[in-house]
Amino acid sequence: MNPVRQIFNKVINRKFRSTQVAEIHQLTPHLKRFVLSGDDLHDFPTDQDGAHVKIIFLADGLPVTPNNQQNAIKRSYTIREFDANQKRLTLDFVVNRHQGPATQWAQQAKVGDQLTIAGPGTRKLTNFEAPSYLLIGDITAVNAVNGYAKFISSEASITAIVTVPTADDVIEMDGAQQVHWHIEDQSTLSLEEFTRTLASNLSKDSQVFMGLEASQLRTIKGMLLRELDFSRLNMHATGYWKQGMDADKFGADKKKNPL
Repeated sequence: MNPVRQIFNKVINRKFRSTQVAEIHQLTPHLKRFVLSGDDLHDFPTDQDGAHVKIIFLADGLPVTPNNQQNAIKRSYTIREFDANQKRLTLDFVVNRHQGPATQWAQQAKVGDQLTIAGPGTRKLTNFEAPSYLLIGDITAVNAVNGYAKFISSEASITAIVTVPTADDVIEMDGAQQVHWHIEDQSTLSLEEFTRTLASNLSKDSQVFMGLEASQLRTIKGMLLRELDFSRLNMHATGYWKQGMDADKFGADKKKNPL
């Protein structure tokens, strides 16, 4: 069987849903928000903020159907929120930073366009009852940080760090209320140095989530484990992308060289 078809069938087994673009908002220079709607969302599970869905489309941006699966492309996007009453799912796309079929789709998409999704997938972080958390994400993982924070006990201590390209990319967070923003074109500190400063006094048993570019993730994960003695058992890390590598190659690379 064609490898693309195998991947597609695996995704479809989760749940194949047809949606349409109901709203588009240019949030920041590098973030574009899409609100999806459709009857296929009638049984989409609630309380999945921070989890991901797969968007599935063809290279020309057309929606996927059982009759045109051969060249399907899939990409993961984090759920910002889901309104079950209105059957509306909100996702944010990074634009004007990387090139690729999903970015191209997001730049050209219009209200009314069709988009096929599958999911949601499982969360990386599942323990929301710990006393202390360190959540670290870049602009691709900002909604994971925001979503996870919504489910953490109100009695817990949360240190949330988000790195974004510019000050104009800072967005409203309705989950993580107190966020330490690392502004890439302004900060004199690297993200590793910025994180070290904020994490040094945290409990070594803190639950840690990291969603970053692969090389950044390796560096910061190593620093937390070797320098600051955080517990490996409480660390939940995922590389959302890798500089200089497209998503398909990166997915294969992660299987050979886990982060």
